[in-house]
Amino acid sequence: MKKSLNEVNPVITSHDVGLKRVLLAANESGCSLTQIAVTDLKAGEVAQAHIHPDMQEGFFVLEGVLDVKLDDEVLHCTKDDFVYVKSLTSHELRAVTDVRIMTIGCVIESQQSKLYPLLFEPNLHEVVWGGQKLTVWKGLAAKDHIGESWEVSCVESSPSVIANGTWTGYTLKEVIKKHPEAILGREVSKRYGGELPLLVKFIDARKDLSIQVHPDDEMAKRLHDKNGKSEMWYVLDAEPGAYLYSGFKEKLSSEAYKRKVADGTIVESLAKHEVKAGDVFYLPAGRVHAICSGILLAEVQQSSDVTYRIFDYNRPGLDGKPRELHTELAAEALNYQVEKEYRTEYATGSNRANSVVESPYFSVRVTEFSDTFHRNLIKYDSFIISMCLKGDCRIKVRSTGDEITLREGYSCLIPAAIADYDITPLKGSSKVLDAYINNMDKSLLNKVSRFLHISMR
Repeated sequence: MKKSLNEVNPVITSHDVGLKRVLLAANESGCSLTQIAVTDLKAGEVAQAHIHPDMQEGFFVLEGVLDVKLDDEVLHCTKDDFVYVKSLTSHELRAVTDVRIMTIGCVIESQQSKLYPLLFEPNLHEVVWGGQKLTVWKGLAAKDHIGESWEVSCVESSPSVIANGTWTGYTLKEVIKKHPEAILGREVSKRYGGELPLLVKFIDARKDLSIQVHPDDEMAKRLHDKNGKSEMWYVLDAEPGAYLYSGFKEKLSSEAYKRKVADGTIVESLAKHEVKAGDVFYLPAGRVHAICSGILLAEVQQSSDVTYRIFDYNRPGLDGKPRELHTELAAEALNYQVEKEYRTEYATGSNRANSVVESPYFSVRVTEFSDTFHRNLIKYDSFIISMCLKGDCRIKVRSTGDEITLREGYSCLIPAAIADYDITPLKGSSKVLDAYINNMDKSLLNKVSRFLHISMR
């Protein structure tokens, strides 16, 4: 086979910058090569950071000056320089001048089809305050007292089971153990010891939940050898007049708190908030709270099942016995300070990702879209949990071509290595809530080096 570069028609690259001429395509090579191509970038053009879970790549500079960023290292390349990129390595190409490069890609066949957006079997929890909304919403057989749907979980007592693809029937925890960095992200895997740090749920409160509080990391580790729990609520639906409790409206001492629990008046000291769809509350560990009747919401939290129950309205549990209270533990965990505002304000807008919560434990974005929406979240070096709040949608991964249908009322986990995807509404418009760990600017050194790198342009 012989080809002349000038006779090959240029096409736009998969990153929507620059033009490439494919000299050898995958279907022509008869081996694991994906392609050999010559790509032209104009000065200032950037092929944004991305990861190939199943491919190695090489870049040979034919003309010009190119900066290649591999993870956090920037390589300054000129004519005749060659850069090799291993699979699962984040890489970004920045043309310092007009540049021409030869790109060579090679598939690691053993990795193919192992990473894809993961769907899960229903994981429903029966509680005294639950109703039937979750089963109806999910299209399942109606069942009473279903208060929680654990959408994505690696909690030992109730792990998520994968419902699609190669890993059908495996628990999420089992699969993460096989590919911790590729699924969680390198930084997340390192920081959390290869464990998924988040738990997400849908919650249906037909009746009031107990007044409760969660310990912080230090207390939970010391007493239970578990994570603490900070969490957030995104209200999906609320009956007229529905309300919840978040925080104190008056400052109490530990002793005053215990007296109010004992005489059943603790509710009188809580900040009460009427709510509507779209309201958000961030609940750091130590903040007293309770969801009350008539509310359906999405919850994102640290992966922990440690809860201290303060007051439960003197009602019996499903077994007919009073549920256990944790008055003393809660007294130690509580933050008794009074805040001016407990509701979280955020900007809204269609066809863009709206930042809802940015905390030390997780970031949350909500996106409502009526057309195909591209999301490249590789830069965060994190898994993405997507909860479909409205309207079925299709998620298609750019690097592998894998796609799934994410139904309203269900959730998926997109591995960190393939978190560059298009999401398309299937019925008019869709709304998704994304939760992940934001690892950008994870050190002052990275911020400074990035600034110096840019300022030298």
